Amino acid sequence: MKNTSKVIAALLFVSVFNAYAVDLVSGDNSNLTAMCIAAATSDEHVDAKAKEFGFSSQELESFTCNGMTLKEFAKEYRDDTSGTPVVVYTFEETVSSRETQLCIAAAKSNEEYEKVKKDLFNGNVDSVACNGLSLERFAKRYGNRGFKI
Repeated sequence: MKNTSKVIAALLFVSVFNAYAVDLVSGDNSNLTAMCIAAATSDEHVDAKAKEFGFSSQELESFTCNGMTLKEFAKEYRDDTSGTPVVVYTFEETVSSRETQLCIAAAKSNEEYEKVKKDLFNGNVDSVACNGLSLERFAKRYGNRGFKI
């Protein structure tokens, strides 16, 4: 039986209204996607939204936007002038399990995946599925296009 982790993938759709900036529009109106949008705006906006939604600094460190921390996401998308639409995913660890940690790590980066695979699974992840998807398919769908098992 495959282990399935419960990871919430909240979609944000990004629309470009002009060539000068990316306009982030929430596709699901969740608090997590609002935090991603705030991160792309300013540190002050992040602080205000965190206070509004009751997120602690520790909680902010625990979820990602497109496989990046809030700080990495902010660096990537704040003042973005590329004009390229971006789909953004946020992850919230709703079940604290090693499978959930592996799925999120796989979506983040190959390096994070390898570390969690070694530390928590002794290298054997054959029976792990993520939200009903194979580990590879999940990772590639939710941010890590270059994922390798």
